[in-house]
Amino acid sequence: MAKVEGDVFELLEAAALWEVAVAWNQFMDTGNWNSSVLAQPPGAVAAPDRKVAFVKLPRDYDATLLFTETARKNIAAHESALKLRQMELGLSSPDIVGVRLGSPLPANAAVFCSSLPNLDTPNRELLETAYKRIEGTLSGREFLFAIAVKRTTRSDRLYQPLFEANVLKYLIQDVLRGAAFRFHVHVGSFEGADVEGHYRAASLFSLLRGGEPTLAVDKLVESKAPIQVAQAVLDDLPLFPL
Repeated sequence: MAKVEGDVFELLEAAALWEVAVAWNQFMDTGNWNSSVLAQPPGAVAAPDRKVAFVKLPRDYDATLLFTETARKNIAAHESALKLRQMELGLSSPDIVGVRLGSPLPANAAVFCSSLPNLDTPNRELLETAYKRIEGTLSGREFLFAIAVKRTTRSDRLYQPLFEANVLKYLIQDVLRGAAFRFHVHVGSFEGADVEGHYRAASLFSLLRGGEPTLAVDKLVESKAPIQVAQAVLDDLPLFPL
């Protein structure tokens, strides 16, 4: 029962973030904010080349499949160098990723500009399989967000998203030379653990790089309603300079 509840929670969030991408992408094309539910994020500037998608990834998915062949080879070379020393980075897959779409917009990515009218079977299947439309297309620069979605969080599981955040920030920003990358944790309830305290941890990559330290988890959201989560992610989109 708990697993099913978690899966439904994640699906509802994926649907809400799909509508974020639709509202944003339509604004990028027209310069007019058409959503009556989501507020236009402060600082948003219409630019047709800055369309995005949010896609749900399957459980235990190999997220490196989202990257171009060149990027995958760079990751493989990095992993091979570690394995020669009997080590590994320990890659894991986030629940949802946010990406920059190619320009001109590929034909199979046009769906990210159209709202889902409901969550009937065809639309649920679209949410579950949309990741296939972006496989093999991403460089580090196009990988904008990773989002860990947890319905509840036990104290012993709080470190999993922190580990994912540190590994992905190193991978995207150093190995793949990505321009920017943000990691969100969305939790259905903070009850029963010091969630906010744990996620004040600094990014290890930022500490090693020097300069101003940054958080490993850029934004922590207690998910009370899909609209709240959607707006929290939408408000971050203007922060990406590229």
